[in-house]
Amino acid sequence: MTVHERIMTATRLTSVSKPRATQDVIRWWDLARLQSWASAAAAAGLAALVTYLLVAVPVLVAWFADTLSTVSVWQALGVASAGWALAHRGVVVAPEVSVQLTPLLLTALPVLVCRYAARHVLTDPDVGSRRSRKDTIKGFAAAWRGVHGAELVAFVVGYLATGVAICAVSRLGAAAASLWLAVPGLVLVPLSGIGLALLREHRRAENPTIDRALRWMALRVPVLARRALKPAGEALAALGVLALLIVVALLVTRGSRIVTLYGALDTGTVGVGVLTLGQLLLLPNLMLWALGWMAGPGMSIGTVHVSWQETTTGDLPLVPVLASLPEPGAHPMWVTVVAALPVLVGGWIGLRSARSAPRLASWWTKAQVALAACAWVAFTVLALSWLAAGSMTPGLMGTIGTQPWGTTAALGVELVAGSLLVLTTMHILRRRL
Repeated sequence: MTVHERIMTATRLTSVSKPRATQDVIRWWDLARLQSWASAAAAAGLAALVTYLLVAVPVLVAWFADTLSTVSVWQALGVASAGWALAHRGVVVAPEVSVQLTPLLLTALPVLVCRYAARHVLTDPDVGSRRSRKDTIKGFAAAWRGVHGAELVAFVVGYLATGVAICAVSRLGAAAASLWLAVPGLVLVPLSGIGLALLREHRRAENPTIDRALRWMALRVPVLARRALKPAGEALAALGVLALLIVVALLVTRGSRIVTLYGALDTGTVGVGVLTLGQLLLLPNLMLWALGWMAGPGMSIGTVHVSWQETTTGDLPLVPVLASLPEPGAHPMWVTVVAALPVLVGGWIGLRSARSAPRLASWWTKAQVALAACAWVAFTVLALSWLAAGSMTPGLMGTIGTQPWGTTAALGVELVAGSLLVLTTMHILRRRL
């Protein structure tokens, strides 16, 4: 074979093999990929509609059962849309007042529904068949493809678009939800659901591609920060239990006042049921407000501020659960014992951090685990306190709940102090043994 014939043969082989090498490359305009994006967006839209129906049906039942109601069915749907927007940290604007108060227990509902919908997007066989299961994860781009990143972005966009449409329905009622101010919550809720779905996939390890991608991402997190996750979770659980005990104690000791306020409102059977349900949905908010009081900065309902030392005077809205707040004036001295509770929780973090490291490890290695655990707890409390805080403006109710930054800073200092104290003590004792 001559040199010219060899060159022509190599050219033909290259031209034939090149398309074969690029057959697996999926461009963004590929029809199958566009279909997978549309499917993910549709799944998110259905998730938003399902959660809206779960809110709208009880509202419509209450509207139908209340013989004193003067609103139309469309206005009742508008009220349901406003409540759905509040669950996404939206702002509801009435002619004379704007309200922002997120019932966190209701917020958990769309997060769980989004988790279920995102799970099906991740395990969609049509999407998974376009990902090579033999490719190794060697960079962020490969990991992004491994977790179906483009489809998850379409999922968030679909939820956002449907959520804006649902918020627009609130204009049928007496109070309308602000469309722009609802956008952060409409993005945060599907992202939380996606995070829970990815966590489930990582634990079950049923999808090799997703598992390799998540494992690649997890290995990029410092090992000491990963060791701190378990102590941080235990500390958050302990703080939640303590806050719940404080709320229950207040409700029990002030139960007679709450019942009296229910009787004074005279809302009827349906009204009592709706009011009670609304207060139950605020239970996580009450726990976070109790945590703010336990940490030191306290909590406020308008001009009423509850701290370790005293409760200031002021006007409260006619909500029965608020009758459980302490009487205005100075508190007994023994109440300040709650200041030791976050320090004790920090001590538990120090204990678990010391045990998570080898016995002969340096003090600084153990301290990094404890500090990372305190940082995880502080970040979680900051995010939840921001969600739980509310306002009712204009007027004297500009602050409802805690100051997120102040609560987080005080709690972080107390946790760090308790953890380092216990950790240092255990380090010295174990070195001497």
